Amino acid sequence: MLCAESRKEMEDWIGALKSVQKWETYETSLFNMEHFSGMHNWYACSHARPTFCNVCREALSGVTSHGLSCEVCKFKAHKRCAVRSTNTCKWTTLASIGNDIMEDEDGVSMPHQWLEGNLPVSAKCVVCDRNCGSVRRLQDWRCLWCTAIVHSSCKEQMGKVCPLGPCRVSIIPPTALNSINSDGFWKATSPSCTSPLLVLCNSKSGDNQGVKFLRKFKQLLNPAQVFDLMNGGPQMGLRVFQKFATFRILVCGGDGSVGWVLSALDKLNLHKQCQLGVLPLGTGNDLARVLGWGALCDDDTQLLQIVEKLERATTKMLDRWSVMTYELPTKHCPMVKEEYFSPDSPLQVHITQYADSVASHLTKILDSDKHTDVISSAKFLCGTVNDFVAEVGKAYERATENKEEADAMAKKCTLLNEKLDSLVKALSEEADAKVVPVGSVPPHEDQEGGTDTPGGESRPPYRSREQLMMRANSLKKALSQIIEQAGKGHISLSPTTSSSIVLEKPESLSPPSFNEDQCSEKCVLNNYFGIGLDAKISLEFNNKRDEHPKKCSSRTKNKLWYGVMGTKELVHKTYKNLEQRVLLECDGVSICLPSLQGLAVLNIPSYAGGINFWGGTKEDSNFGAPSFDDKKLEVVAVFGSMQMAVSRVINIQHHRIAQCRQVKITILGDEGVPVQVDGEAWIQPPGIVKITHKNRAQMLTRDRNFERTLTSWEDKRKIDSYHSSRPLNSQQSMEYLTEEECAQVQQLGLVADTLITRIRDAAKTHKLVEQELAHAVNASALVLSEAFPSKPSSPECLSRSTAVEIVNSSRVLQLETTMLLEGKLLVDSPQEEELLSTLSSLSAELHKLDDIHWICPAMHCSEEVAVRHCEGDR
Repeated sequence: MLCAESRKEMEDWIGALKSVQKWETYETSLFNMEHFSGMHNWYACSHARPTFCNVCREALSGVTSHGLSCEVCKFKAHKRCAVRSTNTCKWTTLASIGNDIMEDEDGVSMPHQWLEGNLPVSAKCVVCDRNCGSVRRLQDWRCLWCTAIVHSSCKEQMGKVCPLGPCRVSIIPPTALNSINSDGFWKATSPSCTSPLLVLCNSKSGDNQGVKFLRKFKQLLNPAQVFDLMNGGPQMGLRVFQKFATFRILVCGGDGSVGWVLSALDKLNLHKQCQLGVLPLGTGNDLARVLGWGALCDDDTQLLQIVEKLERATTKMLDRWSVMTYELPTKHCPMVKEEYFSPDSPLQVHITQYADSVASHLTKILDSDKHTDVISSAKFLCGTVNDFVAEVGKAYERATENKEEADAMAKKCTLLNEKLDSLVKALSEEADAKVVPVGSVPPHEDQEGGTDTPGGESRPPYRSREQLMMRANSLKKALSQIIEQAGKGHISLSPTTSSSIVLEKPESLSPPSFNEDQCSEKCVLNNYFGIGLDAKISLEFNNKRDEHPKKCSSRTKNKLWYGVMGTKELVHKTYKNLEQRVLLECDGVSICLPSLQGLAVLNIPSYAGGINFWGGTKEDSNFGAPSFDDKKLEVVAVFGSMQMAVSRVINIQHHRIAQCRQVKITILGDEGVPVQVDGEAWIQPPGIVKITHKNRAQMLTRDRNFERTLTSWEDKRKIDSYHSSRPLNSQQSMEYLTEEECAQVQQLGLVADTLITRIRDAAKTHKLVEQELAHAVNASALVLSEAFPSKPSSPECLSRSTAVEIVNSSRVLQLETTMLLEGKLLVDSPQEEELLSTLSSLSAELHKLDDIHWICPAMHCSEEVAVRHCEGDR
């Protein structure tokens, strides 16, 4: 129950609660206005420490400080205060900045955007390096863009122009969004944005974990460059960025989300001006694995590092392929009266039962090796077909007024009887003959005795089972024609009569003739294509997820369901005769297929959640190295679900079929076969599936070697330029030290000079000391000689900037010498004891300088640079 002291407060509560309900589907124009409005996006949350309302400045209620928080700027409010809050969330456009905009001769600049209070633990002022914030009141400030934190008293000492923080290369500043095009979309135009980042996040990916990534990216970047794919698709974000000469896209989601965005790029023709990276949030994430971004990202605290890695990523081309399909026209049968052949009619039930019985007996005749089973099934088959013909004939005479149709059915029944007689005759001959498998060679006849036995009797001739299959096929076709005409297409044959019995051989079924222009593009392949076993599992999983979304709400559950469905196929083996249902052509060459349950056509070396189905990354004598930018596809056989399961554990080489530039698959028969493209599955009717090259997309690839080299180079630059660093502003750097401060710096210089002397003495007997410490020793000696021209014991007046240089050089020298001694280079030598003693004295002098507030930032800066440099040398 919602209660309030007055009507006005009640309306305020209702308005606040309505504003929290934000995940609604808007029309494109309405969502466009909402996305760039600059209004707060509230959500209810609790806090682990005391938090204060930015409206009334009072503490949020409860032990957990429950209230509303803006997901973008972290503006806090009571539920009753939310309606009275200012609507100035994090700026998105030039208009949202308002009167705070700064103009000079260089153009328009953006100032800091400050938010008061509720600062993180251990926050320090960037001006004085003292602690900021309070758990007792709302105080001090934080910039929403560069994340700088300052005291209220230090705020005026900050520069007026905001540097945009660590993500400045990827950010579109609000000043760049200053106009709307004729379609009602904002357009970004700014020469300062050379390659901004567009973030397209699927909020439903990763068990709906995409929501927290959306919030975090809006906090790091301009909210106007972060879009939810589930709320308007990728078109709106691409429209905003399409005027840039170059820009980058980060897709947060699974392989399906990546395919969605790439298809949108096709429609807008933007492939040449954008590069696309992937943040894996889905289940399989095969493309992200290949591009170097890992199998999964579920930690939103690492997004700043991810943005930095995207800025250092290299570009590779991804081949994309058109999946063209052509479906054979369906055959229509004569029309008869509906009431006799409806699915629930007695005749329909009888026909289905007869079809099941015939299929069962045919299976026994062809598969059984026992003579008694064959004869028994043949007898039952004869009786079943005779009853079937009589039943259909009687019903057709009653139901059909057209004499021509009745005569046609009679002829088909006669033909069925003839086929049955032919099969029975072949079986009777088989009773006296030995059947050999198809394709095998009978034993060699004795050259002298010929075919006669020692007793003078002739041996029974060897008969190939292929002849029996031909007879059975003829019978099956005749039966199918009667069922088609009798049932008008209403009969749904059981699995026994459909998918589990595949009698026709590919060579006995001629491939359909078609014109290339009849093919239409079904979809675009980015990762892989599958037909048969893996597509059936994927289709069943998709159906399961649609019927029971809660059972497939996490990656773990999804993988378990995949395992369950794969285990079922170990028993059922639905497509164990797939080679009899499909024809394969690679680059126009027909391929003879082995016995298999599926085919996989690979564009990337990662399949179904990380399986390298090609079985290697290097070239050999038969095939080249697989790559996603060589305009070639790899075709592999799938023999069973056990093979797919083992492939997740052991990297084995699978049955490689071909490496080609075009694949054509012909689906034979009367039934469709499951196919899947990048995890999206469907039943493909009989016809043609053709895969041809479409275009190429620029993909951002993580290069770890390049990252390490660049980090090492940056660290070296910092260590080389440490002596010129100025943590003080211009006014502070010109101020001179007090007498007490001068004495402390003088003592530090004396100890540092002593350390330099002892290092040089140790270098005379240990050449490695000179090699490792020469840079730090020379830099520190240079700073001391410039600060104390004669002797450190008689200094002149020192400025704060000079004191900072002395502190920096001494700190680096101390840390590098300590790292050297930890390497046990001078074990049990007298120089080691002298160096340790001097280092202890230097550390004590540096610690004394902590009491000087303006020099603390310099000490922390030098320590961080030196530690990173030493770790890089390791």
